[in-house]
Amino acid sequence: MSLSADLAAQMANFPACKAIYCYLPDDGTDKRLLAELREKFGVTSAGSSACRGIGALAEVKTEQGKLPESELVKFLFITCTEDQAKDIFEFIFWFAEVDKPGRGVVWQQRITSCTPYELPTDVPDEETGA
Repeated sequence: MSLSADLAAQMANFPACKAIYCYLPDDGTDKRLLAELREKFGVTSAGSSACRGIGALAEVKTEQGKLPESELVKFLFITCTEDQAKDIFEFIFWFAEVDKPGRGVVWQQRITSCTPYELPTDVPDEETGA
């Protein structure tokens, strides 16, 4: 078996995946969204990070040659199978109200593959300890 055929055989064990990214305001939407994604879709491969940003369509007044003041935003990243991607993308769009001005942006792209995994069932919940 050639190297490329061997690699193709190994890749067949991993599902085709998509990465979904979004920028959201720093108002707690990211935490609520991650909790809902886990509950409704079983998403366990996701997270958020704080960063600074400037709204592309925001009216900004600043002196010529100077950058406008940035604000704190949240960057979310989710990986999921291609089968789930459309439903998860739509859920994020409507849950986070991305259709409204100043509420952020969401996009997705295909990634080569991802490794599916499940969280152990015998691990205590972080908040309740049960």
